[in-house]
Amino acid sequence: MVDFLRAGLDVTVYCVDVYSFLVNYVHPMEVVAHRCEYYRLLVSAVLQSLGVQLSQVKFVSESSLAYSKDFVVDMQKLCALMTQQDARSTCDEVATTKMLSPMLCCIHQSLSEEYLAMDIQQRLHLMNPMVAGLDGLKMSSSKPPDTKIEFLDDPDTVWRKVHNASCPPQQIIENGVMELLKHVLIPVSEMRLEQKRGQTGLNTDEAKSGSQRPFVTDSAPDDAVFSVSRQRGMDPLHFASYMELERAYISGVVEPEPLKEAVASAFNGLIAPIRRIYQESKEWQEVDRAAYPEE
Repeated sequence: MVDFLRAGLDVTVYCVDVYSFLVNYVHPMEVVAHRCEYYRLLVSAVLQSLGVQLSQVKFVSESSLAYSKDFVVDMQKLCALMTQQDARSTCDEVATTKMLSPMLCCIHQSLSEEYLAMDIQQRLHLMNPMVAGLDGLKMSSSKPPDTKIEFLDDPDTVWRKVHNASCPPQQIIENGVMELLKHVLIPVSEMRLEQKRGQTGLNTDEAKSGSQRPFVTDSAPDDAVFSVSRQRGMDPLHFASYMELERAYISGVVEPEPLKEAVASAFNGLIAPIRRIYQESKEWQEVDRAAYPEE
């Protein structure tokens, strides 16, 4: 989202509360509404921690569109044009369902693109890489908690998860720690270095909040984006890109344990502002209890 704002795009965060209720159908609609609000507050905190002014981002809930007369009429028209197989072919979740509601999700998704008034004619689907879990394998929301770092994890939990993560020496395949560096920590650090240099593109208000310090030690050169401390008496290693760090790890210059120490420290620094916003927000805490009463 920061990159989109830098490019001068208008950014809308779309909370698909109706879609979520239809595709899941286990939780009551009221609970889904609380979860939608929970994620609005979470995404807001994440954006603030990255230096984004919330006034630059528009939040829209699907329910504000999907219950209008025009949306309902258009949905009925699409239902009359589609076969059951058309709906089942859209994704694995729908392919074998015995319930009706998941089969309506593709219609809601298609109509959402129209009712959000996107100013592009050809639909462009911009996808991020799917980051592997801490076990180095495919990430899934249903996997055990220790395979992923949550935004509100406390510092000790982050340390424990990272230190138990898959990080085979001199290998990057099924290496959960290197995945975090490649797709999360190094990109954020590069962004912070650019912010520090005033390179914010068209988003001139960027970095008025949030940390601008890359994940480096005080002795790091100006172009460094990540530092790894070594044994006492040895200078830290500094890297100007992920590829430099990857080559050093494959060659054995960087070892797993010091790397885990650096990653855990960087991740705690990254999510600390988000934890602080949560701790200071009674509204968010109340929404959390309503959204996840079983926890």
